[in-house]
Formats: sequence, structure tokens, C-alpha cells
Amino acid sequence: MSKKGVLSSKFNMSLGFIPVIVSIVLCEFTTQDISIYIGAGVGVLYSLYTMWGKGAKIPSFLLYCTTGMLLLLTFTTLLFGDCSSHEMLPLTLEISALIPIVVIFLNRKRFLAHQISQSKKCCKQLFAQGAESAIVSTRVTIIIAFLHFFAIFIAILLPGPLSETSRDVLFRYCPPAVFLLSILFNQFGILYFNIMMEHTAFVPIVNTKGDVIGRSLAVDAINQKNEYINPVIRIAVSHNGMLYLRPRSQRCMLDAGKVDIPLECYLLYGETLEQAIVRLVKQSFPQAPIQDLQFNIMYHFENKVTNRLIYLFLIEIEDENLLRDKQTRDGKLWTFQQIEHNLDKNFFSCCFENEYEHLKDVIYTREKYKEF
Repeated sequence: MSKKGVLSSKFNMSLGFIPVIVSIVLCEFTTQDISIYIGAGVGVLYSLYTMWGKGAKIPSFLLYCTTGMLLLLTFTTLLFGDCSSHEMLPLTLEISALIPIVVIFLNRKRFLAHQISQSKKCCKQLFAQGAESAIVSTRVTIIIAFLHFFAIFIAILLPGPLSETSRDVLFRYCPPAVFLLSILFNQFGILYFNIMMEHTAFVPIVNTKGDVIGRSLAVDAINQKNEYINPVIRIAVSHNGMLYLRPRSQRCMLDAGKVDIPLECYLLYGETLEQAIVRLVKQSFPQAPIQDLQFNIMYHFENKVTNRLIYLFLIEIEDENLLRDKQTRDGKLWTFQQIEHNLDKNFFSCCFENEYEHLKDVIYTREKYKEF
């Protein structure tokens, strides 16, 4: 499966400014009360679509803020009439929309924690991504709006009255431009992020039966440790009734430096077991007879460091020279007696100690059949 489209446009929270943009544009063609009513109506319909439409339900926080602001202005207009002069309505709408945006940004940590705590467990990731996207959008919008208000401040300080062109630019055209630029910048950020993610590895999230129920960044499988179950392929190598073992890399998060079977890797998202096996074997034993590889067991392993569903395979290599590859020559062949002498001494990896008896039985049986 493709890794494209990691983030959809639904995560562009600046799209929530569409209702206020509609009101600002309409005020050029109709009365301000009608423009506000229509903008509020657009906001309500758009909000309902985000809640009940098809696909992932990602809360559009900025849309809800904008819609709430327009509904408040709607009631104010109904009760008290126009809320500002016709010429200043775009700037009034901009400032009104920015007030909840600034509040969210100033309380972004509390806002993020609250949204995650209020969400159900199955939706926490979407809520977290939605809340984080909202915070990113508020930051971008505040920066653009600050530049707008700074330009107004400078224009006011200049000697002499503002020209009609300057007033139109600052008070009519810039307010909608602030929100449009926010949408464009955030959409560009999403596109750039997706391009970067095309070159980022994902691993599947599975249940104990091996069914794929989601995916996560490969780096998260390390950083989040045992929050999700990730599938791992392990391949044991035997030769003449002995097991080939080597020290694990010091960079491994699990049992670094301990002696283990030589081949291990995460299954990548969208990758089959066969594809992962070929990738893993070709890295270390490119000449190994993959057709002789045999599946042994699948089991769930979890401790304080990791949570994984392990697929254990065994391959028998007839030519001992294949074990002298530059990437694996730090290992050696072990007899069962040598292995058993070092079991339960914190010498071997915990996974290998779980697998040893099974591997021993399989290799022993295979060697017995060779005698006939």
C-alpha cells in the first residue's frame, strides 16, 4: 500500500476560516447583516459535514470557533443592528475571528491535553493530530495577522491622511487575504510533509493474531516501546546441527550486545512476509538459499521495552563460507551444549531464550532424518 497522503486536507485547520472569508467577500455585494447570516449558515453546514460526513472524523476546532463567532455576531446584529460601519466590517470580522485563535494559541498545551483527555481511546490519535494541526494553523494565522496589523500601525503613524487606495488595501483586501494566506501556507505545509513521509518507513500495528489494525512511523515503534504491537521477523540460521549466533548491535533498543540469532527486522507497512524475508536475507546472506527457509512459530512477546508479534523462521545453510560475510562475520556456530551452558545467565537475548527449545527440536529432528 502507498504511503502517500499521510495527512489529508482535513488536517488543514485553516479551512475553518472559510465561513468568515465568505462573510467578508459578501459584504462587498450585500448588506453586512446578510453577509454575516450567510457566513454563519456556511459555518453551521460545514461543521455538520465534518461531524457526520464520510471518512475519518477529525474535529475542525478553528471552524467551530469561527462558526461560533459568526453565530454570536448574528444574534448581536438581530438584536442591536449593524456591529460596525460597512467599510470596517472586514477588519471587524478579522479581529473577531482572531480572538479565539489567540486564546487557543496562548493556552496550546492545556488545549492539546484537554482534547486528548476528552477523546475516546480509539480516537486519541486523530484528536491529537487534529489539535496539533489547529495549533499549527493558529501560529501561522497569528503571524500573518500580526504583519497586517503592523502595516496598519505604520500607515497610521505616517503623516497625512491615508489615501483611498491604502484604506482599501488595509481594511478591505487584507482581512480576507490573511485567512486565505493561512489556508495556502498550511496546505503547502501538508504537501511538504507528505512528500517527506514518502521517504519515511511505516510499520503495521497488529493484534495478537497478526491482523493489521493500523500503522505507525517506524521510529515510533522504538520510541513508544510497548504501546502498540508491531510485527517482527526473526530468522535463525543453522549449519550441521548447530546454530549460528552473533552479538546484537549496541544500537538495538532490546538486549543490546547480547548474543542472538543473526537476522531480525520489523515488517514494513504494506509489505508481505515474503518480501520482508527477501529484504532481510539479501542484506546479510545474499547467497543464502531462501527457498529452503521454513516458518516455525508465531508468538506474542512483550516486556517493558517492546511489544511485538514475532514470526520465527529457520534456514539451513550447507556452505559454511556463506557465514563469513563481512556483515555477519562477528558471529560463530554454537552447539546445543554450548548454548545450554550459557542459558539463564543474561548472556543471550530474551527472545532467543524463549525460542531455543523449539529451534533445538526442529534442528534435532531435521538432523535425525538426514541419517536415513
